[in-house]
Amino acid sequence: MLRCSGLPSHRLAFVRHFGSRIFEKPAAHAFYDDKIVTYANRAIKPLTLSQLVRFGQPPLTDDRLRECAHYARTELPVRLARRVRAFQTLPFIVGTNPYIKEIYKLYYESFESLEPYSHDHAGNNDVEYTEKLKDLVDRHADNIPTLARGFLECKQYMVQDDQAAFLDEMIHARIGIRLIAEQMIALVGQKQSTGACDTNPHIGIIDTQLNPAKMVRSCSEFVAELCEFNYGMHPETIIDGHTDATFTYVPVHLEYILTELLKNAQRATIEHAKKNNALDSHNDEIPPIRVTISHGKEDIGIRIRDQGGGVSEKDLNRIFEYSYTTVAKASDDQDPNNIFTGISEMALQSGIGGPLAGLGFGLPLARMYARYFGGSFTLVSMNGYGCDVFLKLKHIDKSMAELEI
Repeated sequence: MLRCSGLPSHRLAFVRHFGSRIFEKPAAHAFYDDKIVTYANRAIKPLTLSQLVRFGQPPLTDDRLRECAHYARTELPVRLARRVRAFQTLPFIVGTNPYIKEIYKLYYESFESLEPYSHDHAGNNDVEYTEKLKDLVDRHADNIPTLARGFLECKQYMVQDDQAAFLDEMIHARIGIRLIAEQMIALVGQKQSTGACDTNPHIGIIDTQLNPAKMVRSCSEFVAELCEFNYGMHPETIIDGHTDATFTYVPVHLEYILTELLKNAQRATIEHAKKNNALDSHNDEIPPIRVTISHGKEDIGIRIRDQGGGVSEKDLNRIFEYSYTTVAKASDDQDPNNIFTGISEMALQSGIGGPLAGLGFGLPLARMYARYFGGSFTLVSMNGYGCDVFLKLKHIDKSMAELEI
């Protein structure tokens, strides 16, 4: 049971009394509420990594595509219903937050949209069902920044451990839901493509020849654009090591991790240089970010090294807490009653689509993505100089066949 903190005893009693009624629906929705309870009480049927790969193993056959579709049709409503029920356990004052309520509504509507396809009489129109999945993926794309804003506003009303437990479970479940949906979408797309062939390195969303150096280069260019927009400058990213290495992995996971880490590295580097007056003239160069790649038998290693001043001791033990951020806040001399101060600050921190800057979710999520397929994430700080971040990402191969999604 989640607990509230920071409330007087009489308000705490009020919250507990009404907590279960926060998302109460009108009578017209009672049928779906009953369905949600029914589906949420069903056991999840985990999918192993080998099964996910087998669905799209070339040559892609109609039978395997139907098998993938059947799993998605029957499993996704269960997982979505469980997320809805999880939101319904939140304390009343947290659940009424508009950002959190928005995400609850999204999960509720997604369940309503996909549940009819879980029945045998729903037919086998995979193209129609895939369009529903695309809508699911698109509508839930901004879930995490929206939840981050909600919990940032409500952190005084929940014990930190309870908030972390809720978000860990929510985000882990979200990754699984997206993997199942996106694998189905990708396989249907491959089946429809006239150019599909046995030499395609992709098995649905899994790339069997993913080049980390190429991904680093792409992500660093994107982050450089964010820095140019926010600061008018950006540090160079140098890539060395085993730059020709390839491995089997999910590109979108690696892209998120690298974007978040490079964003942190570039932002810290620029702000540290400015703080130390190291950019007084146009001839001054910003210290570069150095990314080194190693290719081992079982994993790919990626080290990201910056000269952004490091992380102080008081922050180091908290950087993986949700809603904790070291991004500078608006200065104290600004008018606290000016609501546009916070809005403009958040817009600047977020950048042009920049992921979660200033919301305190970037590093916890990056670590969760790294660990999802058995990898690791380690941050070493040299306070006053910079940080080294070490990623170890396992090859998706036979040794990971029984890892469950």
